[in-house]
Amino acid sequence: MIGVATTLAVWLQGTQWIKSPEKAFGVLQKQTVLQQHSVGIADHVVAQASGFAPSSVYGQGAVHGFTLLINPEVMTHKAAAQEIWQELNWQLLQITRVIPAKPLATLQKVRIWVEWEKRKNGAAEFHPSAEWLRQNGYNPEKAGCVEVANTRNFVLWSRTAQPWMLLHELAHAYHHHILGDGHAGIEAAYKHAVDRKLYESVAYIQGGKKQAYALTNSKEYFAELSESYFGKNDFYPFTRAELKRHDPVGYHLMEQAWGNPRGTDR
Repeated sequence: MIGVATTLAVWLQGTQWIKSPEKAFGVLQKQTVLQQHSVGIADHVVAQASGFAPSSVYGQGAVHGFTLLINPEVMTHKAAAQEIWQELNWQLLQITRVIPAKPLATLQKVRIWVEWEKRKNGAAEFHPSAEWLRQNGYNPEKAGCVEVANTRNFVLWSRTAQPWMLLHELAHAYHHHILGDGHAGIEAAYKHAVDRKLYESVAYIQGGKKQAYALTNSKEYFAELSESYFGKNDFYPFTRAELKRHDPVGYHLMEQAWGNPRGTDR
């Protein structure tokens, strides 16, 4: 059996999707239908026993150097599927434009799985633990990867409040794979921010003031500041310049962990 990973690789490579998303979408939809008729009996047995779709049914390819694995259920919702392609393409393009070359190469090794509605109240997440995935009915092959757990929520939340959501999750991957849990610099910067109450009440992108998500823990602190440093966050500080003024220790952490954004001297 020739899987989707082989049959979809051609159109998903690089700029073919960018130049003609409608044509590419049509090819993907056809291949998804074919794949649904060709999945082996063994894969269906695995899926039934585990509660998750086997990896063999996913469409796979590369967009801006990132590997995407698409659950065929996504493609049964044509309008939403077109929107998720547009949003993923835009966010990944922005990431390649600002992340320095060395960390970008690391991020591009992190696979991105796209589900229709794995979590009703979620949007995207990073999975550090294969054991947690097994215990909670997820495919353990998603360990170390980013998952778009709800296609509609991901598109809606990205377009209304969190335009750099994918970078947030990839920052978790970078923290986990490269910097390591318990990283002294991250822990120190987070403690500094907590002690000085920098994020207890800040402006929110949709109005008013809230406790910033960065206060959740040191991992969310790093991911949230990465959004501000490279793009736009949904909590103040929204941008790199604001981060430098509001939390200079956190700003220095970003410089040390990531390097300077592309196109900037400092």
